[in-house]
Amino acid sequence: MSSESVIVARFDSMPEAHIAMGRLQAEGIEAWLADEHLVQTDWLYSIAVGGIKLQVRPEQTQRALEILNTDYSSELEAED
Repeated sequence: MSSESVIVARFDSMPEAHIAMGRLQAEGIEAWLADEHLVQTDWLYSIAVGGIKLQVRPEQTQRALEILNTDYSSELEAED
């Protein structure tokens, strides 16, 4: 984890946080989670610490947000 980081997303559940982190890493963006283990011990901690935080380096913030905000659901074909 870097001392200089930007929070690009917050999550209440570890699976969602890891999916988002994996998406960024697959695109070549260094990303890490903060407070994931604390939140996992008791979900009430999530409220206290502001959830699981997905963080990136400041220079990768814009690209990370673009990736996380891209919705590919319209590209999926409905199976009949």
